[in-house]
Amino acid sequence: MSTAADEPLPELDLRLTQENLEDLYEHAPCGYCSCLPDGTLVKLNQTLLGWLGYTAPELVARQCLQQLFTVGGRLHYEMYCAPLLLLQNQVRELSYLLRRKDGTTLPVLMSAVLLRDTNGQPLVVRVTLFDITERRKYEQELLRARQQADEQREQVALANEQLTRKNEQLSRINADLDSFVYTASHDLKQPIDNMTGLFQELRRTVRFSDAEAVPMLEMFAEALQQILGTIQGLTEVVQLQRQLEQVPTETIELRPFTEEIVRSLQPSEPAATFALDFEAAPTVSMARSSLHSMLYNLLSNSLRYAQPGRPAHIRISAAPAGSGLELRVQDNGRGIDLVRHERELFQLFRRFHPEVAGTGMGLYLVNRLVNQAGGRIEVESAVGQGTTFRVFLPHSMVALPASGPGATPA
Repeated sequence: MSTAADEPLPELDLRLTQENLEDLYEHAPCGYCSCLPDGTLVKLNQTLLGWLGYTAPELVARQCLQQLFTVGGRLHYEMYCAPLLLLQNQVRELSYLLRRKDGTTLPVLMSAVLLRDTNGQPLVVRVTLFDITERRKYEQELLRARQQADEQREQVALANEQLTRKNEQLSRINADLDSFVYTASHDLKQPIDNMTGLFQELRRTVRFSDAEAVPMLEMFAEALQQILGTIQGLTEVVQLQRQLEQVPTETIELRPFTEEIVRSLQPSEPAATFALDFEAAPTVSMARSSLHSMLYNLLSNSLRYAQPGRPAHIRISAAPAGSGLELRVQDNGRGIDLVRHERELFQLFRRFHPEVAGTGMGLYLVNRLVNQAGGRIEVESAVGQGTTFRVFLPHSMVALPASGPGATPA
């Protein structure tokens, strides 16, 4: 059985076996030089001379190896490399900058071997130099990229710090504003109550002969009630906000919870019908008072702004939406002109149907509650056809879907 050693060698071009050793030395892909133990150059190959831009007579016996280095490299060679050569007879891959004849520099990695004579005395140093220009560029690019990344991280950290400070400042401003609103509404309520009492006593005891006085008195009474409603609404907004900061979240069954709200509203609009569909998402986890205020305001608005001459039909549903939960309240009421009012839809005291009594705080409060829960609210509406409010709540409030029948009337 033949082995690989028995197989004849493939035919080779004989020219490849006749390499000129001198030519190989002179034109190697790296720089070679030899120097005395003190660094005096005695021989350099053409590759190294080409890198440096010198001829051999300009360097041999005229300059030392360390003179080819920059000042820092020369100090390193004399204080570290030369003593290490005497101690270990070799050094490997030391980084230096060579100074060319034209003043430019060339980064190299140097390895060197110290040869000794028969008596052990240092004789000659053989040096190999590798051009690492491309490697140095790559390292500099990496360093630059790292510095840029560090700067970006610092900028992000600074931006986050500034954002945190602004959030803290806004929180303090909101807290101060809530305290101001609560104090102002509390202080205004007493004189308004006094005015209401005085006005009622005035109507009871005084007789007006002017026929126009009666409607004016009615207008004044309505204005007083509107002021009282606004003050009461402001107080409720601040009180609810303070309560929510202390009330823990809990898992709430949506159907019985919503049915209770519907029962509290239906006496004001007995002809209204409600359809509830919570089969896809039967529960939600949030503060009970927050959910009650949110649904109560949306449902009461649907009743208040019902289309005249058409029984109100309101559908309330919940379903998973992406990684979160969607609560939807849809009615067939008057609708809202979103082209005109979309930007001011959730602003305080904004009302879009002046002919219907209201304070303009319901949607503001709903939006504030949704934002506090980490969600968002979207509105679809057409004048004369109805409005749909879609409340999107985050993943933490989602419950697993339950199978079962579809929507059922409340």
